[in-house]
Amino acid sequence: MKVKKWDVIVISLFVVASFIPALIFTLNARADSGGYYVEIKVEGELYDTVQLTGNEGRKEIRIETDLGVNIVEFIDEKVGMYEADCPDKICYSPEYISRPGETIVCLPNRVVIEVKGETPDENDADIITGWISDNHE
Repeated sequence: MKVKKWDVIVISLFVVASFIPALIFTLNARADSGGYYVEIKVEGELYDTVQLTGNEGRKEIRIETDLGVNIVEFIDEKVGMYEADCPDKICYSPEYISRPGETIVCLPNRVVIEVKGETPDENDADIITGWISDNHE
C-alpha cells in the first residue's frame, strides 16, 4: 500500500487539531482563576497565605516555633525553603515550586508550603499579608 502526500497532510492536521481543546482548556482555566497563591501551614494550622501570581523580586517569611526555624523564600513567581534548622534538610528538594498541587514539607519542624490554583475567597482576603510583617518577625 502506497501512502500518498495528501494522506500525510490530512493525518497531520488531525494530530495538530487534537491538541486544540487542551490548549483552550488550559488558557481558560488560567484566565478564570485569580492566579496562584501559597498556603503556609505550621503544625497543621494556617500560618500565612501569599499571592504568588504577579510577585516580583525576592521576599521571605521567617517562621520560628518551639520545633525550629524555617525561612520561606519567594523569588518572582516561585517559592522555596531558603533555610531550615532541621537535621535532614529534605525540605530543600525541590528547590522552588510554582504550580498548583506542588508542596514542600519540613516534617521535623511541621511546616508545609503548598501552591494553590486560584485566589482564596474574598472572606479569606484579609489573611493575605504579603511578606515579613510585625506578627512574623
